[in-house]
Amino acid sequence: MDEDERREWRRKIRDVIKMSPDVEEEVDPVERRQKMQKLLADYPLVVDEEDPDWPEDADGRGFNLDQFFNKISIKNVKKDDDENDDDNELVWQDDDYIRPVKDLTTAEWEETVYKDISPLIVLVHNRYKRPKENEMVRDELEKAIHIIWNCRLPSPRCVAIDAVVEVDLVSALKVSVFPELIFTKAGKILYREKVSRTADELSKMMAFFYYGAAKPPCLSGIENSQELIPTV
Repeated sequence: MDEDERREWRRKIRDVIKMSPDVEEEVDPVERRQKMQKLLADYPLVVDEEDPDWPEDADGRGFNLDQFFNKISIKNVKKDDDENDDDNELVWQDDDYIRPVKDLTTAEWEETVYKDISPLIVLVHNRYKRPKENEMVRDELEKAIHIIWNCRLPSPRCVAIDAVVEVDLVSALKVSVFPELIFTKAGKILYREKVSRTADELSKMMAFFYYGAAKPPCLSGIENSQELIPTV
């Protein structure tokens, strides 16, 4: 921010301060107490955890931040005096494009796995345990999905579960080492992958489990699993 912009901001701040009316302090202790009680009644500082009206997915705040950031597109516009010669434009999108991997909560689990029995890959990650590996696996999974899309094939659904938040769900899935990829189909767990794989390897694994392709070398020696997808 240059000097002219600073002056403009300061002027705007002063204008806003001048618009604010003076607030008279309440000196009567009885009136002060009554007003304080009314404020506490209208805006409680403590919320009962058992309140039936409290939304389950409120992230502890009584509302979701996503409700304010739905279908947003932000495009980076360079100024004329920008010294960066990079011609690539940075475009950030939110809900107006298809995400390869969708974040999933415990409340959405049963509807996701039982109402739709199409192929599903579950990534269980932990932000505090091996964070770089967790991030790398998610990136490679998204690249693998794009490989499937480039082959003109419908990709399996992919969801990510945060082990720090969805503790009960992760426990039901019996995941203790992070990250872990779980390949499922028709209500059964086909395979658990605990090793970090490249996007090419993951796309070949998807092709084997869901499209009838040949078994890739990274899956040699595995046996068919009949483990049922757990409920929470």
